[in-house]
Amino acid sequence: VNFSVGIQGIGTGNPGYSSTLEKNFMMGGNTLNVYVGVGFRSNENHGHGVGGVRYSMSNGLGFGLQEDGHQHSPFVTYSHEQWVVGLYYVGFKNPAYLFGYRF
Repeated sequence: VNFSVGIQGIGTGNPGYSSTLEKNFMMGGNTLNVYVGVGFRSNENHGHGVGGVRYSMSNGLGFGLQEDGHQHSPFVTYSHEQWVVGLYYVGFKNPAYLFGYRF
């Protein structure tokens, strides 16, 4: 189970939060992560289904595709210890960056 909070640009939904159920499949030293859940945006009064898939390599590099209830967005990430940085291509149209810390 994963809970997240985000501060996003107005084009992607303003501040929001989500909860997902996740399953990791070990593939040698790499991981395939599949997740589904619900997300809420501050500029809307209803939830959206969210989901995606991410393939993470043992060197910290990962890539995947996420559905946020409005559009599909491919992404690439780099993780080191508890930190993660990355780039999204929101709706296959608009670039965006991400920065996070895992607790």
